[in-house]
Amino acid sequence: MKWLVRSSQKLAPFLRDQLSHSGKQVRKALEANLCRVNGKIERFGSASLRAGDAVEIANNWKSSGVVEKATLLYQDEWLEIVNKPANVVCAPGSFPKRELVHRLDKDTTGVLLLAKKREATERLMELFKKREMVKKYLALVDGVPFSEGGVRESRLVRKGSFQGQTIWGSGASGQTAVTEWTKLSSGKQAALLLCEPYTGRTHQIRVHLAEMGHPILVDRQYASHFRCPLFIQRPLLHAVSLEFTHPFTGEKIRVKAPMPHDLSDALQKAGVQYEDSDC
Repeated sequence: MKWLVRSSQKLAPFLRDQLSHSGKQVRKALEANLCRVNGKIERFGSASLRAGDAVEIANNWKSSGVVEKATLLYQDEWLEIVNKPANVVCAPGSFPKRELVHRLDKDTTGVLLLAKKREATERLMELFKKREMVKKYLALVDGVPFSEGGVRESRLVRKGSFQGQTIWGSGASGQTAVTEWTKLSSGKQAALLLCEPYTGRTHQIRVHLAEMGHPILVDRQYASHFRCPLFIQRPLLHAVSLEFTHPFTGEKIRVKAPMPHDLSDALQKAGVQYEDSDC
């Protein structure tokens, strides 16, 4: 849906009038990156509009804020692996009777490892510390990298904040972060990358891709402008697989999470091909 603004006003009341819905529903749509003003995503209802501005809201705005349930991918007496949907925060209590072994960002989907027992938590976290967990992510990025792949290595430090969240970036000091990436496929204005972080720093993949000049669509925490015009609700980063040796049984565990519908839909719209065997 798209409208042309006739007189100066604030965005939130404009949308309430046009959509005939409550301020709460409008706010959820804004927070979900579902509104654009003159082609640029706008998340603040306090934004000023001028006569002649073009305001657009995604057709699926009514479903913004809907939280799906995690689905089970693997379990035994020690651990559980689930497919985390978007909008789920990895925090104590998010998964009753389970302990988080690692975390995914709220908007990131995919493989999440949980422990059923305290002993399992400690042993699994030790595997992460020893870098014996092989994690792979799919990222739909803005623009098309020139090379077919590479390795990004830097030290990550706090650079500032964005809407209450810490912004990280490369600096002279800080913790070492290493990410290997491979271009799987590309369209005219976007590409699908397979990323393997060798370290587990906060926002590591997001920072490294943004510093390459190809931020994840639509990661506004690390980019203000995007070449690709796709109207996307969340940054499309998906933890596609996890591989490790079971610390109690010695069994080789490899679990894959199916691609979420919004990523699959975005790939199709961007003209980016994907084969499941790619990762």
